[in-house]
Amino acid sequence: MFNTPIDDLDYNLETSSIAQNRYIEPKNSKLLISESKKIIKFSQYIETLQEQSVFIFNKSKVRNVRIKTNKVDTQGKVELFVLVIKNDYQAEVLIKSSGKIKIGDTLNTEIAEIKILNKDASTYTIEFSENVNSLIDRFGTVPLPPYIKDDSSKYKDYINEFSSGGFSVASSTAGLHFTLDMIEQLKFNGHEVIFINLDINLGTFKPIDTKIVENYKIHSEYYRIEENDYKKILTLKQSGYKIVQVGTTVLRTLETVFNTGVYEGMSNLFITPGYKFNIGDYLITNFHAPKSTLLSIVKSIYGDNWKELYEYAQNNNLKFLSFGDAVIFKIDE
Repeated sequence: MFNTPIDDLDYNLETSSIAQNRYIEPKNSKLLISESKKIIKFSQYIETLQEQSVFIFNKSKVRNVRIKTNKVDTQGKVELFVLVIKNDYQAEVLIKSSGKIKIGDTLNTEIAEIKILNKDASTYTIEFSENVNSLIDRFGTVPLPPYIKDDSSKYKDYINEFSSGGFSVASSTAGLHFTLDMIEQLKFNGHEVIFINLDINLGTFKPIDTKIVENYKIHSEYYRIEENDYKKILTLKQSGYKIVQVGTTVLRTLETVFNTGVYEGMSNLFITPGYKFNIGDYLITNFHAPKSTLLSIVKSIYGDNWKELYEYAQNNNLKFLSFGDAVIFKIDE
Protein backbone atom coordinates (compact mmCIF):
# COMPACT_ATOMS: atom_id res chain seq x y z
CA MET A 1 0.00 0.00 0.00
CA PHE A 2 1.43 3.33 -1.08
CA ASN A 3 1.05 6.50 0.99
CA THR A 4 1.33 9.29 -1.57
CA PRO A 5 1.54 12.83 -0.11
CA ILE A 6 -0.81 15.23 -1.89
CA ASP A 7 2.20 17.46 -2.65
CA ASP A 8 3.33 14.72 -5.05
CA LEU A 9 0.36 15.75 -7.24
CA ASP A 10 0.93 19.49 -7.00
CA TYR A 11 2.66 21.88 -9.39
CA ASN A 12 2.58 25.52 -10.43
CA LEU A 13 0.11 26.04 -13.27
CA GLU A 14 0.63 29.42 -14.88
CA THR A 15 -2.59 31.21 -15.81
CA SER A 16 -1.09 31.96 -19.21
CA SER A 17 -0.82 28.21 -19.85
CA ILE A 18 -4.59 27.65 -19.54
CA ALA A 19 -6.20 27.55 -22.98
CA GLN A 20 -9.22 29.83 -23.36
CA ASN A 21 -10.22 28.63 -26.82
CA ARG A 22 -10.26 25.35 -28.69
CA TYR A 23 -8.06 25.07 -31.76
CA ILE A 24 -9.93 26.27 -34.85
CA GLU A 25 -8.54 23.17 -36.54
CA PRO A 26 -8.21 20.38 -33.94
CA LYS A 27 -5.72 18.58 -36.19
CA ASN A 28 -3.32 21.44 -35.43
CA SER A 29 -3.45 20.90 -31.69
CA LYS A 30 -0.20 19.59 -30.25
CA LEU A 31 0.72 16.20 -28.84
CA LEU A 32 3.66 15.71 -26.51
CA ILE A 33 5.16 12.22 -26.81
CA SER A 34 6.14 11.51 -23.21
CA GLU A 35 8.89 9.01 -24.01
CA SER A 36 10.89 11.23 -26.38
CA LYS A 37 9.51 14.67 -25.39
CA LYS A 38 8.94 15.30 -29.07
CA ILE A 39 6.05 17.67 -29.83
CA ILE A 40 4.00 17.04 -32.97
CA LYS A 41 0.61 18.00 -34.35
CA PHE A 42 -2.29 15.56 -34.12
CA SER A 43 -2.41 15.49 -37.92
CA GLN A 44 1.17 14.20 -37.96
CA TYR A 45 0.36 11.61 -35.32
CA ILE A 46 -2.54 10.20 -37.33
CA GLU A 47 -0.68 10.27 -40.65
CA THR A 48 2.50 8.62 -39.36
CA LEU A 49 1.13 6.05 -36.88
CA GLN A 50 2.47 2.70 -38.04
CA GLU A 51 1.29 0.34 -35.30
CA GLN A 52 -2.14 -1.10 -35.94
CA SER A 53 -4.19 0.39 -33.14
CA VAL A 54 -7.62 0.39 -31.56
CA PHE A 55 -8.77 3.90 -30.65
CA ILE A 56 -11.36 3.99 -27.89
CA PHE A 57 -13.43 7.13 -27.30
CA ASN A 58 -15.95 8.19 -24.65
CA LYS A 59 -19.11 9.19 -26.51
CA SER A 60 -21.11 10.51 -23.52
CA LYS A 61 -22.48 13.93 -24.46
CA VAL A 62 -22.27 17.10 -22.40
CA ARG A 63 -25.79 18.27 -21.63
CA ASN A 64 -26.96 21.87 -21.28
CA VAL A 65 -27.03 21.62 -17.50
CA ARG A 66 -26.37 25.25 -16.53
CA ILE A 67 -29.68 27.08 -16.14
CA LYS A 68 -29.94 30.77 -15.29
CA THR A 69 -33.22 32.35 -14.24
CA ASN A 70 -34.70 34.97 -11.87
CA LYS A 71 -37.10 34.95 -8.94
CA VAL A 72 -40.51 36.26 -9.96
CA ASP A 73 -41.06 38.51 -6.94
CA THR A 74 -37.62 40.08 -6.44
CA GLN A 75 -35.90 39.41 -9.80
CA GLY A 76 -33.04 37.98 -7.76
CA LYS A 77 -30.71 35.78 -9.78
CA VAL A 78 -30.79 31.99 -9.52
CA GLU A 79 -28.29 29.74 -11.29
CA LEU A 80 -28.70 25.97 -11.29
CA PHE A 81 -26.13 23.38 -12.28
CA VAL A 82 -27.87 20.04 -12.80
CA LEU A 83 -25.60 17.19 -11.69
CA VAL A 84 -27.92 14.17 -11.69
CA ILE A 85 -31.50 13.71 -12.90
CA LYS A 86 -33.25 11.48 -10.36
CA ASN A 87 -36.61 11.32 -12.15
CA ASP A 88 -38.73 13.50 -14.45
CA TYR A 89 -39.12 16.24 -11.84
CA GLN A 90 -36.30 15.81 -9.33
CA ALA A 91 -32.58 16.46 -9.67
CA GLU A 92 -29.40 16.94 -7.70
CA VAL A 93 -28.03 20.41 -8.39
CA LEU A 94 -25.63 23.10 -7.35
CA ILE A 95 -27.34 26.46 -6.71
CA LYS A 96 -26.11 30.03 -6.82
CA SER A 97 -28.71 32.45 -5.52
CA SER A 98 -28.93 36.11 -4.58
CA GLY A 99 -30.55 35.07 -1.28
CA LYS A 100 -30.14 32.36 1.33
CA ILE A 101 -31.67 28.97 0.64
CA LYS A 102 -32.82 26.39 3.17
CA ILE A 103 -34.54 23.00 3.07
CA GLY A 104 -38.29 23.38 2.58
CA ASP A 105 -38.05 26.64 0.61
CA THR A 106 -39.91 27.03 -2.67
CA LEU A 107 -38.31 29.31 -5.20
CA ASN A 108 -40.82 30.80 -7.61
CA THR A 109 -38.69 31.45 -10.69
CA GLU A 110 -39.48 32.59 -14.22
CA ILE A 111 -39.00 29.07 -15.62
CA ALA A 112 -40.56 26.91 -12.87
CA GLU A 113 -41.26 26.52 -9.18
CA ILE A 114 -38.32 24.91 -7.42
CA LYS A 115 -38.80 23.17 -4.06
CA ILE A 116 -35.71 22.50 -1.94
CA LEU A 117 -36.03 18.92 -0.65
CA ASN A 118 -32.63 18.22 0.85
CA LYS A 119 -29.00 19.30 1.04
CA ASP A 120 -25.82 17.24 1.26
CA ALA A 121 -22.64 19.33 1.53
CA SER A 122 -22.96 21.78 -1.40
CA THR A 123 -25.43 19.66 -3.38
CA TYR A 124 -29.19 20.24 -3.22
CA THR A 125 -31.95 17.79 -4.10
CA ILE A 126 -34.77 19.80 -5.64
CA GLU A 127 -38.15 19.24 -7.27
CA PHE A 128 -39.23 21.22 -10.33
CA SER A 129 -42.82 21.97 -11.29
CA GLU A 130 -41.77 21.24 -14.90
CA ASN A 131 -40.01 18.27 -16.51
CA VAL A 132 -36.26 18.47 -15.83
CA ASN A 133 -35.18 17.36 -19.31
CA SER A 134 -37.55 19.86 -20.88
CA LEU A 135 -36.10 22.69 -18.78
CA ILE A 136 -32.56 21.68 -19.75
CA ASP A 137 -33.48 21.60 -23.44
CA ARG A 138 -35.32 24.94 -23.34
CA PHE A 139 -33.23 27.03 -20.95
CA GLY A 140 -29.93 25.26 -20.34
CA THR A 141 -26.51 26.15 -21.69
CA VAL A 142 -23.25 24.21 -22.01
CA PRO A 143 -21.34 24.24 -18.69
CA LEU A 144 -17.91 25.57 -19.57
CA PRO A 145 -15.35 24.96 -16.80
CA PRO A 146 -14.82 27.90 -14.42
CA TYR A 147 -11.26 28.49 -15.67
CA ILE A 148 -12.59 29.22 -19.19
CA LYS A 149 -14.16 32.63 -19.70
CA ASP A 150 -17.84 32.04 -20.34
CA ASP A 151 -18.83 32.90 -23.91
CA SER A 152 -21.68 31.34 -25.88
CA SER A 153 -19.48 31.20 -28.99
CA LYS A 154 -17.38 28.53 -27.20
CA TYR A 155 -20.24 26.21 -26.27
CA LYS A 156 -20.15 24.14 -29.45
CA ASP A 157 -16.38 23.77 -29.11
CA TYR A 158 -16.77 22.01 -25.76
CA ILE A 159 -18.79 19.15 -27.25
CA ASN A 160 -17.10 16.25 -29.02
CA GLU A 161 -18.22 15.86 -32.62
CA PHE A 162 -18.76 12.11 -32.12
CA SER A 163 -20.68 12.39 -28.82
CA SER A 164 -24.13 10.84 -28.53
CA GLY A 165 -26.30 9.68 -25.66
CA GLY A 166 -25.27 9.63 -22.04
CA PHE A 167 -25.46 12.47 -19.53
CA SER A 168 -22.19 14.26 -18.82
CA VAL A 169 -21.75 17.62 -17.12
CA ALA A 170 -18.18 17.99 -18.41
CA SER A 171 -16.51 17.05 -21.66
CA SER A 172 -14.17 14.15 -22.34
CA THR A 173 -11.63 16.71 -23.43
CA ALA A 174 -9.08 14.34 -24.94
CA GLY A 175 -11.71 13.70 -27.60
CA LEU A 176 -11.77 17.39 -28.57
CA HIS A 177 -8.56 16.78 -30.56
CA PHE A 178 -10.43 14.44 -32.94
CA THR A 179 -12.93 15.48 -35.59
CA LEU A 180 -15.17 13.03 -37.43
CA ASP A 181 -12.92 13.40 -40.48
CA MET A 182 -9.87 12.49 -38.40
CA ILE A 183 -11.64 9.41 -37.04
CA GLU A 184 -12.52 8.35 -40.57
CA GLN A 185 -8.86 8.79 -41.52
CA LEU A 186 -7.87 6.49 -38.67
CA LYS A 187 -10.22 3.83 -40.04
CA PHE A 188 -8.96 4.37 -43.58
CA ASN A 189 -5.40 3.85 -42.33
CA GLY A 190 -6.33 0.44 -40.95
CA HIS A 191 -7.04 1.28 -37.33
CA GLU A 192 -10.12 0.24 -35.36
CA VAL A 193 -12.42 2.67 -33.55
CA ILE A 194 -14.70 1.77 -30.64
CA PHE A 195 -16.97 3.98 -28.51
CA ILE A 196 -17.80 3.47 -24.85
CA ASN A 197 -19.89 5.57 -22.44
CA LEU A 198 -18.87 7.07 -19.12
CA ASP A 199 -21.02 9.91 -17.79
CA ILE A 200 -18.57 12.50 -16.48
CA ASN A 201 -19.61 14.37 -13.35
CA LEU A 202 -17.93 17.23 -11.53
CA GLY A 203 -16.17 14.85 -9.18
CA THR A 204 -13.69 14.18 -11.98
CA PHE A 205 -12.28 17.70 -11.56
CA LYS A 206 -12.64 18.09 -7.79
CA PRO A 207 -9.21 18.49 -6.18
CA ILE A 208 -8.12 15.83 -3.72
CA ASP A 209 -8.64 17.25 -0.21
CA THR A 210 -6.74 14.71 1.89
CA LYS A 211 -3.07 14.89 2.89
CA ILE A 212 -2.56 11.32 1.67
CA VAL A 213 -3.86 10.64 -1.85
CA GLU A 214 -4.94 7.08 -1.10
CA ASN A 215 -7.20 8.29 1.74
CA TYR A 216 -9.38 10.29 -0.65
CA LYS A 217 -12.87 9.00 -1.35
CA ILE A 218 -13.35 9.26 -5.09
CA HIS A 219 -16.64 9.99 -6.87
CA SER A 220 -18.72 7.41 -8.74
CA GLU A 221 -19.71 7.67 -12.41
CA TYR A 222 -22.06 5.62 -14.56
CA TYR A 223 -20.43 3.62 -17.37
CA ARG A 224 -21.52 1.23 -20.09
CA ILE A 225 -19.64 -0.74 -22.72
CA GLU A 226 -21.09 -3.31 -25.07
CA GLU A 227 -19.89 -6.80 -24.17
CA ASN A 228 -19.06 -7.52 -27.82
CA ASP A 229 -16.95 -4.35 -28.01
CA TYR A 230 -15.04 -5.24 -24.86
CA LYS A 231 -14.32 -8.75 -26.10
CA LYS A 232 -13.30 -7.30 -29.48
CA ILE A 233 -10.77 -5.05 -27.72
CA LEU A 234 -9.24 -8.05 -25.93
CA THR A 235 -9.15 -10.13 -29.13
CA LEU A 236 -7.49 -7.34 -31.12
CA LYS A 237 -4.98 -6.79 -28.32
CA GLN A 238 -4.09 -10.48 -28.34
CA SER A 239 -3.59 -10.32 -32.12
CA GLY A 240 -1.09 -7.48 -31.82
CA TYR A 241 -3.15 -4.28 -32.02
CA LYS A 242 -2.15 -1.49 -29.66
CA ILE A 243 -4.95 -0.17 -27.43
CA VAL A 244 -5.08 3.64 -27.47
CA GLN A 245 -7.33 5.07 -24.76
CA VAL A 246 -8.49 8.58 -25.65
CA GLY A 247 -8.98 10.11 -22.22
CA THR A 248 -8.76 9.03 -18.60
CA THR A 249 -12.48 8.19 -18.56
CA VAL A 250 -11.88 5.50 -21.18
CA LEU A 251 -9.00 4.11 -19.16
CA ARG A 252 -11.06 3.99 -15.95
CA THR A 253 -13.96 2.31 -17.74
CA LEU A 254 -11.85 -0.44 -19.30
CA GLU A 255 -10.01 -1.09 -16.04
CA THR A 256 -13.32 -1.20 -14.16
CA VAL A 257 -14.72 -3.83 -16.51
CA PHE A 258 -11.48 -5.84 -16.33
CA ASN A 259 -11.58 -5.80 -12.51
CA THR A 260 -15.31 -6.50 -12.09
CA GLY A 261 -16.50 -8.32 -15.21
CA VAL A 262 -19.51 -5.96 -15.22
CA TYR A 263 -20.26 -4.12 -18.48
CA GLU A 264 -22.66 -1.51 -17.06
CA GLY A 265 -22.77 0.11 -13.64
CA MET A 266 -21.10 2.68 -11.42
CA SER A 267 -17.33 3.05 -11.32
CA ASN A 268 -15.49 4.43 -8.30
CA LEU A 269 -12.12 3.10 -9.41
CA PHE A 270 -9.36 5.28 -7.97
CA ILE A 271 -6.07 4.72 -9.77
CA THR A 272 -3.15 5.55 -7.49
CA PRO A 273 0.61 4.83 -7.62
CA GLY A 274 1.32 1.11 -7.71
CA TYR A 275 -1.78 0.26 -9.75
CA LYS A 276 -1.25 -2.52 -12.30
CA PHE A 277 -2.74 -1.60 -15.67
CA ASN A 278 -4.40 -4.38 -17.63
CA ILE A 279 -5.86 -3.19 -20.95
CA GLY A 280 -4.40 -0.09 -22.55
CA ASP A 281 -1.05 0.31 -24.26
CA TYR A 282 -1.32 4.09 -24.60
CA LEU A 283 -3.22 6.96 -23.00
CA ILE A 284 -3.89 10.25 -24.80
CA THR A 285 -4.92 12.86 -22.27
CA ASN A 286 -4.88 16.62 -21.73
CA PHE A 287 -2.70 18.32 -19.11
CA HIS A 288 -4.56 18.21 -15.81
CA ALA A 289 -5.08 20.56 -12.89
CA PRO A 290 -2.96 20.32 -9.73
CA LYS A 291 -4.01 17.86 -7.00
CA SER A 292 -6.56 16.12 -9.23
CA THR A 293 -7.43 12.43 -9.34
CA LEU A 294 -6.49 12.60 -13.02
CA LEU A 295 -2.93 13.54 -12.10
CA SER A 296 -2.88 10.46 -9.87
CA ILE A 297 -3.40 8.42 -13.05
CA VAL A 298 -0.56 10.31 -14.76
CA LYS A 299 1.80 9.68 -11.84
CA SER A 300 0.77 6.01 -11.75
CA ILE A 301 1.77 5.65 -15.42
CA TYR A 302 4.78 7.97 -15.72
CA GLY A 303 6.16 8.02 -12.19
CA ASP A 304 7.78 10.89 -10.33
CA ASN A 305 9.10 12.46 -13.54
CA TRP A 306 5.62 13.71 -14.43
CA LYS A 307 6.43 17.09 -12.83
CA GLU A 308 9.46 17.53 -15.04
CA LEU A 309 7.33 16.61 -18.07
CA TYR A 310 4.63 19.15 -17.15
CA GLU A 311 7.28 21.83 -16.61
CA TYR A 312 8.75 20.97 -20.01
CA ALA A 313 5.28 21.34 -21.57
CA GLN A 314 4.73 24.78 -20.04
CA ASN A 315 8.21 25.94 -21.04
CA ASN A 316 7.43 24.89 -24.62
CA ASN A 317 4.18 26.86 -24.66
CA LEU A 318 1.83 23.89 -24.66
CA LYS A 319 -1.64 24.78 -23.44
CA PHE A 320 -3.28 23.11 -20.45
CA LEU A 321 -6.72 21.90 -19.33
CA SER A 322 -9.89 21.43 -21.39
CA PHE A 323 -9.12 23.39 -24.57
CA GLY A 324 -5.39 22.74 -24.38
CA ASP A 325 -2.90 20.37 -25.95
CA ALA A 326 -2.36 16.72 -25.02
CA VAL A 327 0.27 14.17 -24.07
CA ILE A 328 0.50 10.51 -25.01
CA PHE A 329 1.81 8.04 -22.44
CA LYS A 330 3.02 4.53 -23.11
CA ILE A 331 1.67 2.22 -20.42
CA ASP A 332 3.77 -0.59 -18.97
CA GLU A 333 1.57 -3.47 -17.87
